[in-house]
Amino acid sequence: MSKRIVLGVLLAVVASAITAGAVVVVRQQGEGRTVVEGYIPPEKALKPGEMKPPPGTPAASLALPLDYGRFRILAEGVSDYIPDSPPPPGVKKADHDVRQSDSLDEFRDHDLFIEPPYIPAGWELIGAHAETVIWDDGSHTDSMFGVAYHRPQYFDIRINRFHIAPEGQVELRAPPAGGQDALILNEIRGHPAVFLYQGPLQVHFVIDSVLTYVEGVAIDFDELIKIADALIAQTEGASS
Repeated sequence: MSKRIVLGVLLAVVASAITAGAVVVVRQQGEGRTVVEGYIPPEKALKPGEMKPPPGTPAASLALPLDYGRFRILAEGVSDYIPDSPPPPGVKKADHDVRQSDSLDEFRDHDLFIEPPYIPAGWELIGAHAETVIWDDGSHTDSMFGVAYHRPQYFDIRINRFHIAPEGQVELRAPPAGGQDALILNEIRGHPAVFLYQGPLQVHFVIDSVLTYVEGVAIDFDELIKIADALIAQTEGASS
């Protein structure tokens, strides 16, 4: 089953808002549509007019669809997804293990584990989440790892990592030009990066068939770029 970015963004925003003490109302509407409304943002969260867009090229200004590194940028209206890694030859999925903890220690042997070398001052770890696919021959694939950091009166910062197929692409949808939201293309340390601006703020990048995205809400976007930059430097240092 593909992991839907749209759903993941929604759940992350709701969870972040609840943890930060915001008031959130979630309503189910027809066709399975979920609407999140009634935000009362944390006291120190930036207001829309206080946030500056990140540098780069807005995807909506380019001819779409567009291949950008391991990303496939699509026009508005196309479902977004992260392709899963295929199973090893001759096996089928038998189980799916999910673990959560408020400590990183039990996850250090997970293939996607990462301890961010940079987190803005004042944010502290509040939890980690790991997923592993168990195949019917007894082997396994670590498929997802995520961490969350909290600071009182702010929204949470989240970092999530997923394995993708060796030849797979991560599909992202570009919001229409002229709106409040934007998908912006740039690079970090020479690696293609995609920034989602205005709603949930996200920095996406792929290294060695691992998708990482750093997410925050109503925060200085430069802080998310600094987190991503430090993660990429750490990854490059580990592989050199």
